Amino acid sequence: MGKTFFKRPVFQFTFRFSIVHTVTYLIFGIMFMFISSYFDVFAEDPIFSVVMKPADALSVRLAAPAQIIRGLLLGLAIYPFRSVILEKKYGWLKLFWLMFVLTSIGAVITGPGSIEGFLYTKFSYNPLIGVPEIALQMLVFSWVFCRWQSKFEFSD
Repeated sequence: MGKTFFKRPVFQFTFRFSIVHTVTYLIFGIMFMFISSYFDVFAEDPIFSVVMKPADALSVRLAAPAQIIRGLLLGLAIYPFRSVILEKKYGWLKLFWLMFVLTSIGAVITGPGSIEGFLYTKFSYNPLIGVPEIALQMLVFSWVFCRWQSKFEFSD
């Protein structure tokens, strides 16, 4: 009876998940945007130039705030399985593998780098575009999130 909504474990878990997701997404996104010259690649590639929006598009500028919502949704999806991730040694590697597979190579959307994209699109596949960024971001995200979350003990 004395708990408020914001003190509930699910809220605290998803809040932390979203914060770490958003921060790591921004850090690695900006870093790889400069390293890989994404917007130049997107403008020069015959398929990407048709599909991808320019860097100054409003929706591209809204990517950071959208990651907060994405992080909350992902956190809510992962929450029921938190004990498998947080209560085991190397749980952060399990979280990394789960997130990397479900959000990139195993994603059901036909994006570049996914199995579906390879099968159904004409996207050129360059493993240096996207894959290192996603893998490193997910690796750092998983480690940081699990370290932060392990400092708190929740019971339902």
